Amino acid sequence: MDFAGLLHILGNNIKRARWAKGLTQQEVAAHGLSFRYYQELERGQRNPTLRTLAELAEILGTSVAALVETESGEQVRKRRTLAELPATAPKRGRKQRK
Repeated sequence: MDFAGLLHILGNNIKRARWAKGLTQQEVAAHGLSFRYYQELERGQRNPTLRTLAELAEILGTSVAALVETESGEQVRKRRTLAELPATAPKRGRKQRK
């Protein structure tokens, strides 16, 4: 998926979260965003910062993860979370020369 596609999905997720909360674009933007910027977010024309996503998630009563989710519910249930992946920290210090 290309970056423009990701922004489009993000915009749709933000719009759906706003609809679920029963808010207008003006009401969301009144929390510190410009109305035009918010409209462009929903259209997938802006790349918001993590701070903006966190603020939107709080306003819309959802999580940042839900806003940036790109997979369907079925795909999400099959996917393992990062916490479930086996991972060990790499050894610290300088690499040994061979």
